[in-house]
Amino acid sequence: MSLRVMALLIYPFLTIFAAAQETTTQHTTEQYIDEKHKQFSSYVVKVFDNIDSSISRWVQESDDNKTGEDEAITNIDKFFKDEKFIEETQRSFLRIRLGAEFQSKADEDYNYKIRAQIPLNRTKKGFQLFIEDTEKSYFDPESSTEVKESNTAVGVNFFAPMYKDIKSKYSIGISSLTPYAKARYSKDFKLENWVIQPTQQFKYSLKSEWSEETNLYFNRALDERSLFRTTLHRKTQSHVDGFDYAVTFSYYFTLSHKKGFSISQQFWGNSKYKCEVAPQDYNGISNYSTFISWRQNIFKEWIALELGPAISFHRQYEYEPNYIFVFNVDFYFGNI
Repeated sequence: MSLRVMALLIYPFLTIFAAAQETTTQHTTEQYIDEKHKQFSSYVVKVFDNIDSSISRWVQESDDNKTGEDEAITNIDKFFKDEKFIEETQRSFLRIRLGAEFQSKADEDYNYKIRAQIPLNRTKKGFQLFIEDTEKSYFDPESSTEVKESNTAVGVNFFAPMYKDIKSKYSIGISSLTPYAKARYSKDFKLENWVIQPTQQFKYSLKSEWSEETNLYFNRALDERSLFRTTLHRKTQSHVDGFDYAVTFSYYFTLSHKKGFSISQQFWGNSKYKCEVAPQDYNGISNYSTFISWRQNIFKEWIALELGPAISFHRQYEYEPNYIFVFNVDFYFGNI
């Protein structure tokens, strides 16, 4: 994302804080910070609402979506706010993330990412503007052997009304000046104490053409604070031989409404995987990863700290251990 866009988004926040000298004598520092965060969150929601009002003059409304996810699972996902939750939520928010990633087998990486979602409830319920810095994580199965790239995407999401309990999401956007379209479908099945959610996604980009991926989630809430999830993953894409596949076992536990941790074990492979140390095709497991994530609200509920030590054994490093540490600080404004 360009510095101009980042400055435009952060400017109102800095402007609000600039008035600190006039009011700090009447309020404590903590009360002042709370007040200014509330004001800026209201500003974010107001800006989103004004955008919505402007567009609503030329489109009509449709019906609301409904969700069938188990409440305990949903609450845990809300706390950890992983990619699955962000993909499915329709709430308005602005998230500013400052992060760093350190690896024993690669150079360190420092980054910032901005993500915003603007539900257009007046314009047409189910529509949503989005701005996001998309960056491939080391732990995304399909990117385990690729160089990470950071791109800013801008576009519109449409959450279609549910049809036979199938949730549909359609996206049109531009990333690095390249238009793309994406469709995502999911459905929840309840089997005794398990909630099973298959998802299927299709994407077409003028740059990389077609890709499609399937994720199958097996969720079981052990109690109100803990969740066990098994994720099965597969993906194919144009101009890439073979297909990716992965399985991840994850345990989530929230110690309170302010802190929690997760432990995950992932196995990743590709049916025609190649790397520098072994250029011939290989269809076995190419990466074994174990990672822990500690997430905690610090100072305020809208500031989240995430620490993630991990270890990976990858074929490209001849299965020698790669020690990894991920550090993120998230600032949230809006309704999330």
